Amino acid sequence: MTGTLRRDDRGVSQVIATILLVAIVVILAGTASTFVLGEASSAPSPAPTIDVSHRLVDDGEVVAVTLDAGDSVRTNRLYVIGSKKLDIGSAPGSSTAPRDAYASTREKFTESSGGNPPQVGIGDTWEAGETVYLNPVGGDPSGTTIGIYWNTQPIEGVNPGTVNGEDTYKLFEFTV
Repeated sequence: MTGTLRRDDRGVSQVIATILLVAIVVILAGTASTFVLGEASSAPSPAPTIDVSHRLVDDGEVVAVTLDAGDSVRTNRLYVIGSKKLDIGSAPGSSTAPRDAYASTREKFTESSGGNPPQVGIGDTWEAGETVYLNPVGGDPSGTTIGIYWNTQPIEGVNPGTVNGEDTYKLFEFTV
């Protein structure tokens, strides 16, 4: 009986066809999900977008950093890191001006002492046109690299504060 199909052999070819069809669907679904999930991982970060400028003030000893354009940013989620210790505050000559005595390599924008309002004096959000002042220790800020960072969670504790979570984004960096 070679070359002739028996009645029970026809069912085998339908089972094989069904298995092949299911395999093709699984492969296509896997390929499509990889593409879709790959696209999701390249989604833009939740971090705000800002553009800042800086200039030297107070006889070249203090760096004034102004938010020129971009999103308004909650100050309790912002901090600054310097390549050398610095202090953050309001304009030189004010009662909350930055001082060497309070300097660290990381300063949160909501730095304050004794229950006083934050030294930077810009309120709950950093808006376009507002300036913060940074005083690098030693009086000469030349060559100091300064980065402004945003965290998805508020910065906790006393200055320099504790950065919670792993979602921190560098918003801007410059060298004086």
